[in-house]
Amino acid sequence: MTCMADLKGKKVMVTGGAGFIGYHLCHKLSQLTGDLTIYDNLSSGKLENVKDNPKAKFVEGDILDTKKLCSQPKADLIYHLAAQVVVGYSMENPMVDFETNAKGTLCVLEKARKDDAKVVFASSAAVYGNPTVFPTPEEYGFHPFSCYGLSKVVGEEYCQMYREQYGLDIVITRFANVYGLRCHGVIHDFLDKIAKDPNKLVIIGTGMQTRDFVHVSDVMNALVTVGSEDRFNGQVYNLGIGKTTSIIELAKLILTILHLQDKTVVTTTGASWQGDVTKIWFDNSKARKELNWTPKVTLEESIKEVIAARKIVK
Repeated sequence: MTCMADLKGKKVMVTGGAGFIGYHLCHKLSQLTGDLTIYDNLSSGKLENVKDNPKAKFVEGDILDTKKLCSQPKADLIYHLAAQVVVGYSMENPMVDFETNAKGTLCVLEKARKDDAKVVFASSAAVYGNPTVFPTPEEYGFHPFSCYGLSKVVGEEYCQMYREQYGLDIVITRFANVYGLRCHGVIHDFLDKIAKDPNKLVIIGTGMQTRDFVHVSDVMNALVTVGSEDRFNGQVYNLGIGKTTSIIELAKLILTILHLQDKTVVTTTGASWQGDVTKIWFDNSKARKELNWTPKVTLEESIKEVIAARKIVK
C-alpha cells in the first residue's frame, strides 16, 4: 500500500501517541522514520505504550498547552489522535469535551500552521449521529447525536478551514469501532465481566445496537498511506470494515470462542447511555478505491488474539 521511503527523513509527531491507536501507529511509524515524537498528557494514555515504542521521543504535554506544543521541534507531519473519546462522558461534561476535542484540535492546527506541517486528523463515526443511509458514505454529512460527535464535527471544520485559508495539507479519517490488542471498549468489557463471573453477562442497552468493528492493524495501514502521500490532501475517508455486527451477536461470538455459550446467561439493561447511537455501518468504498485499502482482519480471529493475549483459558 505504501513504500517505506515515503516517510524516511520526515519529522513526525503523534498527539495522543500513548493511547491504544497511538501505540499501534507509533509502533508502525518507528519502522518508517527515525524522527518520531509522541506528545501525550497521559490522561488516558499509558506510559507502558510509550515505553514499548523506545525509538520514539516522548514529550508529556497537553495539546491545550499551546506554548509547550508550539515550542516542540518543527514537524513535517502531525497525526492528531489526542481526544476525549467517551460519548457518555461528553454528555455529562460537554465543556471538558469541547476543550479537549474542539479547542485542542485548533491548538494542534496552530502548531501545524507554524511548522507548515501536514495533518492527519482522527475523526469518528459520531459525526454521522444516527444515520438513515446504510452503509453510510462520507458525503452523508454531519448529524451529530452527542457532544462528542459535535466536538469532532468542529474539529473537522477547523481542519478544512485551515486547509482552505492557510494552505495546510490535511486529511481526515473517520474511525468506526477500532479494536485490537491494548484496546479498551466493548470486547474487553465483556471479557472482564466474564472473567469475574462466567455464569452471566450483562449488556448495557438493548444489545441490538450495531457497530462496524475494524481491526487496528487495518486502520494503521490506511493512516500510513494517507500520511505518506500528498495526493490525498483535503480528502475524508471512512475507515471501517464495511459490515455491521450487533452487540448481542458480538457477545455470542465471544462466548462461543470461550466455549461458554451453554453456560453464560446473557441479559440486557434495556437503557443505554445518553448520546449512544443505534447503528454504525460504514461505506468504505472510497478508501478501498483511492487508498487501495482492504481491511483484512476478521472479528473472530482478532477476538481469539485478544483472548490469547489476556491468557484466558478456554
